Amino acid sequence: MERTGSLPFGTDEILSDRVLGQSLDCSCGRDHRILTRKVVIEPGVADRVPEILPALIPGERILLLADRRTWKAAGDRLSEALGTSYSVECCMLRDDPTGHIHASMELVDELMAACTGVFDMVAAVGSGTINDLGKEIAHRRGIPCFVLATAASMNGYTSAIVALSENGLKTTQSTTPPVVVFADPSVLMKAPRELTLAGLGDLVSKPYCGCDWKIASLVRGEYHCPLPDRLLSVPFEEALEAFPRLADDDPEAVILLFRLLLISGLSMAVVGTSSPASGGEHLLSHYWDMTRLRDGRPLNLHGAQVGVASLVIDDLYRRIVELDFGRVRFAPNPSPDDALRDVMEIFGALAPAVWPQWQAKLEARTAEDLERLVGNEAAIKEEIEHTLAIGRKVRRALTASGAPIRAAQLGISSDELEAAIRHGRKIRTRYTVLDVAAELEALEAFAVHVGSGGASG
Repeated sequence: MERTGSLPFGTDEILSDRVLGQSLDCSCGRDHRILTRKVVIEPGVADRVPEILPALIPGERILLLADRRTWKAAGDRLSEALGTSYSVECCMLRDDPTGHIHASMELVDELMAACTGVFDMVAAVGSGTINDLGKEIAHRRGIPCFVLATAASMNGYTSAIVALSENGLKTTQSTTPPVVVFADPSVLMKAPRELTLAGLGDLVSKPYCGCDWKIASLVRGEYHCPLPDRLLSVPFEEALEAFPRLADDDPEAVILLFRLLLISGLSMAVVGTSSPASGGEHLLSHYWDMTRLRDGRPLNLHGAQVGVASLVIDDLYRRIVELDFGRVRFAPNPSPDDALRDVMEIFGALAPAVWPQWQAKLEARTAEDLERLVGNEAAIKEEIEHTLAIGRKVRRALTASGAPIRAAQLGISSDELEAAIRHGRKIRTRYTVLDVAAELEALEAFAVHVGSGGASG
C-alpha cells in the first residue's frame, strides 16, 4: 500500500500501475482505492482492445454505446476489432434537432428498458454524455465498464460520479469508474477544437474548486483530504505554460490536457466526492444548463461554461479578500414560506426539484457559520491569495488558447449571468464561495457589478 507522500509527480507515472488500481494510505485517516486499473493512450488502440481487455475484465458479451459522431470517430473500428473475440450489441444514441444528447435519469431508464440482453461489460465510445450514460448503466447492472475516449473535453472519464439531470435538476450520482480508459491520439486530435477548449475550461476550475472545498472544511467542518491536491497540483501548474499551444492544435498540448483531465477525474474518485473538481463555478454552469433546458434554449459545452465561470469566481474571490469579515452581522434566514415563494418565482417548473436542495441548505445554516467564517478569516484569505496567484496563470492560459473567457462569447446574456450568481447556490447543498459572499453581504453587489459588464462577465 502506497502512502500519500510517496506519490509520483509526473503525469505518466500517475497514470501507471504505480497509482492506478492501488490503495493509497493518506494523512486524512482514510484509505483510498483507485478502481481504474489501466490507461492506454496510443495510436490504433481500438485494434488492441481485444488483446488488452481479457486481463482486466472477464466475459465476452459487450453492450457498446455510441452516437453517430463517435461511431464514425472510433466506434465502428472498435466494434469491428471486438467482433473477432466478443459478442457485441451496439446501442446507437440519437441526438436531438440541435445535435445534442442530454444525459438524464430518464434517458438512462429508457436505455435500460431497451437493452434487455445479458452483458458482461459496457463499452462507452465518446466523451461526456456517453461516458456518463455508460457508467450509470454499468453501475445499475452491477457490471464493469470501459471507455474509448473521443475528445479531451471533460474530466469525467475516470471519476466515480455521473452528472445526470433528474426532473430538470442537474445532479451528481455516485457510480463505479471505468476499469480501463483507451484513447487514440489521432482521434483526440480530430475532435473539434471547441471540445478541446471545453476540456481546458473544465480543468482550469481546479484551483477554485480546491479553495471552495478547503473553505467548506473550515466553515462547515466538512471532510477534506489533501490527496486530490497532491495528485494534480504540480502537473497542473506546470501544464498551464503549455496550454496556449492549444490555439495551434499542438498534439503534445492536447495529449497533456487529456492526461490531466484523467488525473482530475481520479482526484474525485479517490475521495468519493466531486468537491475536488466542482465548486461555485460549476453551480453557475449547472444553473445555465437547467434554466436553458427548461426554456427550450440551446446549451453550451459544459467545460466552456465552467472556464468562463471560473474567471467570474476568480473576480469574486478578489472582492472577498478585500473585505473585513468582522464587520458583518448575521442575517437570519427568510421564513420557509418566503423562501419557497422565492424559489417558485425564480425557478418556475424547476422549483419542485430545486426546493429540497435550498431548504436543506437553509436548515443547515446557523449563526455559527458566520462565527467560524470570521474566526478563520486569516486562513481563508491565505487560501484565496494562493488561489488567485494560480488564477493569473489560468486567465493567461485560457486567453492565449482561444478559449472563451466571457459569458457573452457563449451567448449568455448579462441577465443570465447576474441570475446565476444570485441563485446558483440554491441548486445544491454544497457550500461554496457563493455562500461565503452571501454571508458577507457581498453577493448581491457583485452580481449587479458583473451583470452590468464589470469584471469577467
